Amino acid sequence: MSFLHAAFDKVCPSAEEASPRYVSLYEKSSSYGGPEEGGWWRHTVSLVKTQQFSSEAAAKKALAEIEALAAEWKQESVHAHGERCLRETEWCEARGLDADYLPEPDGPSKYMAVIEETSGSMESRGPSSYE
Repeated sequence: MSFLHAAFDKVCPSAEEASPRYVSLYEKSSSYGGPEEGGWWRHTVSLVKTQQFSSEAAAKKALAEIEALAAEWKQESVHAHGERCLRETEWCEARGLDADYLPEPDGPSKYMAVIEETSGSMESRGPSSYE
């Protein structure tokens, strides 16, 4: 079998071993339990979308494009979170309510793109951690 690999490599010197690779987009979200529940945070990483590629080069090219989009989505998420908090506090002020009337904000989502051998391998729901 090694003579086949050698012959193939002679014709195609940049050939790769055949193994699937996935470019996956994940969303990382944080939930806050609030001071009345002990002030815990939980971080969850969820698979949003994934695509299989047959070569590392193709996967890396797609990864670069998805990473650029993920950076934009993160900024949009931070902006939207800030806008939501502003609207909620203005709503409270207009009604003479204290900001404690509102539930604790969970925070903006973060996005990350990775190349992985098993689709969804980075999904997790972390334990609650107290701060």
